[in-house]
Amino acid sequence: MEILLFIFPLLSFLLFQFFNQKIRSEILYAVNIFLFGLSFLLSLYIFIKILNLDNDLPLFFYSLIKLENLFIDWKLRFDLLVSGLTVLVTFIGLLITVYSINLSKNNIINFQINSCLPLSIFGLLVLISSNNLIQFFLGWYIIILSSYFISNISEKKVDSRNVFFENRISDLCFFLSLYFIYIFSNSINFDVIFKSFQIIENKITILNKTFSSFQIIIFILFFSFLLRFRQFYISDSRYDLLKFDSSLYSLILYGLYFPVGLYFVLRFLTLTHISLDYSHVILILGFILSLIFMFLLIRSYNLKKLFLYIASAQFSILLIAVGSKLYNSVVFHFFTSTISLLILSLSFGIISHKLNNEQDIRKMGNLIVKCPSMFLFILIGFISLLGIPYFSGFYSNQLFLSQLSLINIEHYYLIISYCFLYSFIISYISFKIILIVFLGQNNCNIHLYNKIKDGSYNLRFILLVLSVLIIFSGWYFNNLFSGNFGENLWRLVLVGGTRFSLNHNLDNNQWIFETRNIVCYIGIFLAFLNYLIIPKLGDNLRLKNNKLFKYYLKSFTSYDFNR
Repeated sequence: MEILLFIFPLLSFLLFQFFNQKIRSEILYAVNIFLFGLSFLLSLYIFIKILNLDNDLPLFFYSLIKLENLFIDWKLRFDLLVSGLTVLVTFIGLLITVYSINLSKNNIINFQINSCLPLSIFGLLVLISSNNLIQFFLGWYIIILSSYFISNISEKKVDSRNVFFENRISDLCFFLSLYFIYIFSNSINFDVIFKSFQIIENKITILNKTFSSFQIIIFILFFSFLLRFRQFYISDSRYDLLKFDSSLYSLILYGLYFPVGLYFVLRFLTLTHISLDYSHVILILGFILSLIFMFLLIRSYNLKKLFLYIASAQFSILLIAVGSKLYNSVVFHFFTSTISLLILSLSFGIISHKLNNEQDIRKMGNLIVKCPSMFLFILIGFISLLGIPYFSGFYSNQLFLSQLSLINIEHYYLIISYCFLYSFIISYISFKIILIVFLGQNNCNIHLYNKIKDGSYNLRFILLVLSVLIIFSGWYFNNLFSGNFGENLWRLVLVGGTRFSLNHNLDNNQWIFETRNIVCYIGIFLAFLNYLIIPKLGDNLRLKNNKLFKYYLKSFTSYDFNR
């Protein structure tokens, strides 16, 4: 029955491609929702089935092809990570479909994106359930093909030579990585590959750091993903997010591509987790990427860019956690932050649509009067993302900090201080968005502003379900990730061993949680100061003529000098 999980999205894609002229769009949407609903229920069934397994390692395989004469034995791999990602991906696919129907039933771009979305879901399911290199290869290139189809939907067919060149380098790195994994292990099967690294003794020294051949190959494999994903950050390319009037594409990015990036890191941990030098490389990479995105966040006022940078910064923090070997907190924090980002994107997508797809938050304001429920949902999403008690994000942030405080690693206080800095920036940016959009001076087009109403009942119901999920799911699933049981379980799932177990004593680490909360509150206070209080002082002629005060207004507030 597990094979139906793959058949439903593929069937939905084929229906859109071959019957879009023969069947009314309403019927196609209804069938699409039905098939995605079945996929979600089936993925939920598989997740519960794995949770109830009596094995030490909750894992089972679904046989695809078995030819004993040719030594072929291909299977689908289902463990806690795969089944959890499957539930998340099918749930996101279902939400995007329902969201797009209610938001704009007659929008051609939305219809075309929805026609390609099932192929993305199918490719991701093929990728994350793979147990051999060929299936892994096929899944990744199905995802790439679907993103190419979606990018061609826009009327702007601008392309960039940089994008083409970098994508070809990414393809080369990906292919060579899989080829050398096969050469060194003499197998395409993951189970054989994961045992081969103990036999291979090839060591390479780079900058006084020692790496095995497998570790270099896996890093190049992950680098190929980063290089491919960079295409979405290049302006005026066919993959540029800003050319799309719909927020669906940005939802697809961190609803589909970020799970892929996490899978690229976690699937091959068995080959890399022993090496401290490799962990330090991932740690440094996470630091560099998060610094870049924090800087971009401070200077940006575009909604799509802001959420893309926030999601990317969250992924960079996950890399820091992987480099620190906090594997169970990586998975937990990924799920809670993804749900928060879903709430934020859906809510702001509704607001942007009602303002004629306006993306500049400085051209919004005072929307709490028109969209009070959207304000509440967005506030819930940001509070959980910041880890304020007692939302789901609080439990995942608490697990991350408690584990980080107990590991024996160099530059420990530097890492803790950096996490505090990150918390400050995210809290500041989050309330910067809330204050400008909902509580600041109204800078909307007055004709559009007068027509704005809260989202439809269907959309608000979706956001209500997500909000309830983000409030209670962290508390419910906390035992699955925290404590020695969660620590050992996820290390067994991800690296096949239970070493490096930690004894969590939250009482001894209370100062870390309290300090982090204080840092978040300082960021929130500074946002109130810069975007609510100081702009009101800008109308004072005496202060307005002061050069230092004028520079501060231009640099750190959204004050409009033309009003």
